[in-house]
Amino acid sequence: MKLKDVLLASVFAIAANTASAGNFQSLTNNVVQGDNDAFVDSMFILATNVTYAAGYGDTTDFQSGGSGNVVPSSLTYRAFPAFDIDAELATGTLTLIDWRVTTGVDLASGSAQADVYDFVFRDSADNSLVFGTRYLNRENNGDEANFLYRYGFTGYSTSVAWTFLTDSDLRQYTAVKTDSTTGEGPFDYDADVVRQQGDFSVTEDNPWSGLYLVKTDATAYTLGKAIGFYQSGEEGQSPAGGFITGFIPTAITTPVPEPESYAMLLAGLGVAGIVSRRRNSKAAK
Repeated sequence: MKLKDVLLASVFAIAANTASAGNFQSLTNNVVQGDNDAFVDSMFILATNVTYAAGYGDTTDFQSGGSGNVVPSSLTYRAFPAFDIDAELATGTLTLIDWRVTTGVDLASGSAQADVYDFVFRDSADNSLVFGTRYLNRENNGDEANFLYRYGFTGYSTSVAWTFLTDSDLRQYTAVKTDSTTGEGPFDYDADVVRQQGDFSVTEDNPWSGLYLVKTDATAYTLGKAIGFYQSGEEGQSPAGGFITGFIPTAITTPVPEPESYAMLLAGLGVAGIVSRRRNSKAAK
């Protein structure tokens, strides 16, 4: 039975209780701990009515080099009490604003280990920006990523959630505001960083991360040092990691002219050029 079917079956098989299940969870200086059962995991949100960018198929082959259900252009989510999918706590739609991918990221073995996808969404529930990360292994070489980091949150609020898009996705174990590379706390607090933990390994049948999300009150975004990844050596591998450029929050918005604005600008420059040439011609007489 596939992961989604198992999760949905557990919802309807177990009586409702008062435990809190998924929603975006605020991060301060405490670790938010997930649960092996997604439907009692405080950070899990159920993705429904997902549409994907054109050109990406429905395969979950880890060696597909980035195909599969990877780039969600629109994703409606639901939050609800544990085991009670009918008792809705919250709902919203994440609409894709921007995305990019860094392919062939080298983790430790010198090969093109993974593709890292970077997203910016707008949440209809509160109009907030939501940054999303997916780590997709491409090589079955024993290497694994244990931590994903997102940077640039100094001065901004942060809350975290995750969801799965395919049966190859792995849940988010924990989330904490730290740049630590150790699995056990206590951790040094870092206001700039959100560390999201998983265990993305082909040999362990967890080749991909789920869609890991960080919501913020930042009003815009730009490019900078955005995403980190790290192999902690849990199974005896050499610890290794790296950083890539991506989307980071910012309060500065640089307007991008619409095509009509470009046309008006060019027309205005043309008129200015004609006037200037006429003036120069008169002055020369």
